Amino acid sequence: MSRPFRFAGSFPLAAPPEQVIAVLRDAERWPQWWPQIRSVERYDERRGLVTARSVLPFSLRIELTSTVDDPDRGVLRADLARDLVGWIEFRVAEGDAPDRARVTYDQECDLAHARVRRVALAARPLLQLNHSAMMRTGMRRLAVRAREEPAAQD
Repeated sequence: MSRPFRFAGSFPLAAPPEQVIAVLRDAERWPQWWPQIRSVERYDERRGLVTARSVLPFSLRIELTSTVDDPDRGVLRADLARDLVGWIEFRVAEGDAPDRARVTYDQECDLAHARVRRVALAARPLLQLNHSAMMRTGMRRLAVRAREEPAAQD
């Protein structure tokens, strides 16, 4: 099924890949370093509710269900439900040096509510800018957080 919104990006980070993946896997602590992630409520080992708000004056409540959690391959993937429906995937690989990572993400989603979807499709450029701002900030802060913390705690 094709989704109306597709986002993708790739970011070089000045942090070791194993620490980057460890920070990404620790979803409950995202609000501590990613300002647009306002809250995370974990339901169980695979599911939780994230509230996100970037530049635009509205919040999204997104239920994440982990479908791939493979830190050895550097892949995290989750299905999205509630306000957004679709999926997101992060891939973390070694960058241009052993202490550097490259984070690539892909996301395909749609808004769950038809009335909001119609408005969103008309405002697509604003939503894309909003998403880009959130991801740039998140990736910068992810690099800082990954450098501050010791490698993965499973």
